Amino acid sequence: MAADRKFWRYCKISVIAIFSFSTIYFYITRRDHHHISSPSPNSLELRLQPNNPELKLQPADSPGLPLPLSTRHPLTPPYPYPYKFLLNPEEKCQKQKPFLVLLVIVESHDANTRLTIRETWGNESNYRDVAVVTVFLIGVPLFNVESNQKLLEEEMKTYGDIVQQDFMDTYYNLTLKTLMGMEWISKYCPGVSYVMKIDSDMFLNVEYLVHHLLQPGLPVRQNYITGFIIADTGPIRDKENKWYVPMEVYPNDTYPPYATGAGYVFSADMAKKIYDVAQTIRVVPMEDAFVGICLYELKIPPTDSPPNIFNGYRIDYDLCQFNKLITVHKYEGDEQRRVWTDFWTQRTGCKS
Repeated sequence: MAADRKFWRYCKISVIAIFSFSTIYFYITRRDHHHISSPSPNSLELRLQPNNPELKLQPADSPGLPLPLSTRHPLTPPYPYPYKFLLNPEEKCQKQKPFLVLLVIVESHDANTRLTIRETWGNESNYRDVAVVTVFLIGVPLFNVESNQKLLEEEMKTYGDIVQQDFMDTYYNLTLKTLMGMEWISKYCPGVSYVMKIDSDMFLNVEYLVHHLLQPGLPVRQNYITGFIIADTGPIRDKENKWYVPMEVYPNDTYPPYATGAGYVFSADMAKKIYDVAQTIRVVPMEDAFVGICLYELKIPPTDSPPNIFNGYRIDYDLCQFNKLITVHKYEGDEQRRVWTDFWTQRTGCKS
């Protein structure tokens, strides 16, 4: 009997211990699970959610600001939806009929680069024999939205040259920036003759572009786009690569020929054609390849340019060499200013 009582007492203690352990374990795991599945409202993941078109970008410091729509992932078909212009210098082409518009791709926060370009090759007052207009293409700042947007609005009041729509300003949205530029040209500057889309870290020789390639004395071309033409490249299928493109988005092994995005030129009629056809095509983040797909759908191939005038790579500065080309990559900031100052003041010293 003593042995039986000892056995049942052991069983009772064991049951109590197991129950207590289970209760504590359940509480801990429930608490941890709740912590994981309910992130702070201020977390980056909750604020951005780039794959959900219904959510809005939540600014970290401005709960009262009207919020821009969050951008759909670029791989979502087709061009996600029409975006709203937040900053629009629509009077740029009302005062004059420009021969050339420069669409400069730049990050929204990079006011210094915009100032450098305004004071170098983007300075409209440099070009007296033809009218040249410069505008900067930006999206909505990712962080500190209200304060950064106010700075952009002040900059716009001062210079009147910023085009902005309500998509997030990210590297993956370069295609959206380019299409915004196409839309702006077709709606607010349809009388322009030619347009150049150019990155902000480029040296640009506008005079050579105008007088040796486009030639204002000739009739304006139609269905024309040129630059450094790329052919026989294809989409990246590696899922770990940031430029991964699934088969269902673009099934072909190669892209159609396209002009590299560092800088290309097109006739103004192409802006509306590209923008319109883009509404039916799945957006990929490589904006130059995407424009090539649009050209393929339009059955308008890019035009080969004379050799060595569009350079998507860096060349060390040489006055007379730079005098006979249009673009060179990787010039910005103080170096851009130094090179431009020497080039602009000494360019007539080179033999033709």
